[in-house]
This record gives sequence, C-alpha cells and structure tokens, in this order.
Amino acid sequence: MGNRGIDYFLLVYVHQPVLIHMPAILVHTIGKSILFGEHAVVYGQPAIAIPITNLRTRVTLTPDLKAQTPTYHYDAPDIGMQGTLDDLPHDHILVEALRVFRESFSIKSIPSFKLHVSSSIPVAAGLGSSASISVGIVRAIAQHLGLKLPVERINTLAYQLEKLHHGNPSGIDNTVISYEKPLYYIRDQAPQFLEPGEPFHFLLINSAIHSLTSRVVDEVRRAWEATPIPFNALFHDIGALTAQARQAITKGNQVMLGQLMTENHHLLQKMGVSLPSLDDIVTLCNDNGALGAKLCGAGKGGNVIALVKADTIPSLLQTLQSAGWTETYQTSISKK
Repeated sequence: MGNRGIDYFLLVYVHQPVLIHMPAILVHTIGKSILFGEHAVVYGQPAIAIPITNLRTRVTLTPDLKAQTPTYHYDAPDIGMQGTLDDLPHDHILVEALRVFRESFSIKSIPSFKLHVSSSIPVAAGLGSSASISVGIVRAIAQHLGLKLPVERINTLAYQLEKLHHGNPSGIDNTVISYEKPLYYIRDQAPQFLEPGEPFHFLLINSAIHSLTSRVVDEVRRAWEATPIPFNALFHDIGALTAQARQAITKGNQVMLGQLMTENHHLLQKMGVSLPSLDDIVTLCNDNGALGAKLCGAGKGGNVIALVKADTIPSLLQTLQSAGWTETYQTSISKK
C-alpha cells in the first residue's frame, strides 16, 4: 500500500513540471518567386521557382496547458486577425489545418495551443505569403504532435492548405518553400532541383498593386475556356521558354536567361495578366542595366523580377527609387 502511494507521488512530481514548462515551438519559413512558367504550369507546362530567403514568415505555437477542453487560438497581427476557433471563418487556414491533421493521421483530439503568425512577406504580391504560412503551420502542428515528418509529407499537407487560398493551385509555391531550393516543376511530378552553373542575382520590385492569385488564375481559366487555341499556344510557348531557361541556369548563361525572362514577360502581356505599371518597371530595369525582367506571380499587380549583375544593383536601385519604386527585395541562387 505504502509503495503504491510513493509511486503515485513520484509520477506526479516527475511529470507535472514537464507539462507546465513545455516550450513554445518556433518555425521560420521563406518566400518565393516564380521565375518562369506562371499560369502555364497550371496546364501541365513546366515552371521554375526560386526561394527568397530574406523574406520570412514566423509561426509560434505555444501549448495551452490550462485549457480544460480542446481550444485553439489564432493571432495574426499583420492582418488584424485573432480569435479562437469558434471566432474564425469555417474556411480559415487553422480550421483547415486541424481537419487535415485529424484526417491524415486519424487523430481524434489535438492538444490545445495558441498560434501566432507574423511575416515580412507582402500579402497579395506573388511572393508566396500564403504558401509560407501554410508550410509554417504544418511544421508547427507536426512538432506539437511529436510527428517527425519528411519534407515530402510537409509539402503534401501544405498543398492541402494552399487549395483553401487558391482553389486549383499548381503546387509550385508550397514546394519551393518546403524544400528551400530552386526547382524545375511540372504539376503532379516529383520536383527537379536546379544546380546553377554560376551565381544569379535578382532584384524584385513591388508594384504596390495587390493581386489575388486565385482571382487572376480564375480569369485566365475563363479566357482559356472561351478561346482555348490561342491560350494553349501561349502555354506551349511559355513551356518551351522555361525548358530553355533550365539549361541557361545549369550552364550559368546569364545573358540567355535574361533574354528569356523578357520574352516570357511579352507572352504574359499577350495573356492579359500584365499592367502598364508592370510593363513600365520591366522597361525601366532593362534600360538601366538589367539583363532581363518580367512580372512574377499571377500578374495584375504584385512584383517584377529582374536579373542583374551584382555590381549594377546600386545604380539600378537608385534609378528605381527616383522613379518612385521604393519597395525592393534581393535574392540569388548559386551552387550549394
């Protein structure tokens, strides 16, 4: 009798502090840019995407040990959203994430937690804001549940959340953010990672025009359904450029890559997803030292990406700022 009492006392004494002091889980994820293949990738053509490592999302998950019943709190101050699960819309990303984990791993009850999300990635700018959050939430909840998931599974689960944002996404955003590597991507195929022959430096210029990817993708879909022949030709031409761009990257041919980027922009203009402001930025970059430039992402706003030589970046930045384009980001890809 006495031994059983002592055993019980020791069990409480040893395990209680572990529960009280469970640390918060901190996850960082990156941004991305589509380099080639926007829209065409949805229709089976290849695309190339690159990571933007200096744009980041921070997801903090704190176990809520005081909750008597399963409780989940979401706080995203950047977009002014916070509340418990009952306060959030039924199609909110946290609602979907909990459903995906329950169904994917046959979990009846997920322990309570508080989720805090902050990000330096501009929203509705084509730089992977939603996918970065999706990957971050998946990683955080997986750690909370003690699941050691391979990156392939993280990517698959994040894709489920991306469907919530974009309806029929290609999967390229969550893939490049999950792996944090430049990649050549064809929908429903395993990603092929790129090994650049030389370093490539890129400058991204924010047009300050918000653009919802799902809306623009839907506009292109409707236009394709109405006139499939010209759109199929555009998708094919973009796919061919993307294949050439892959070779230019692996061979380190910066001049060719820049020319292909500008050609890709012209095809996106024909598709109807550019805007005069985006065209102006492309022209300004190409006239002031860039090797090539194009809109990146869905279009109708968002960003332009320009291929630049490292020594021309300061002067191009000054030119852009003088023209009023002050929000810029830099990234590069190189051999690992």
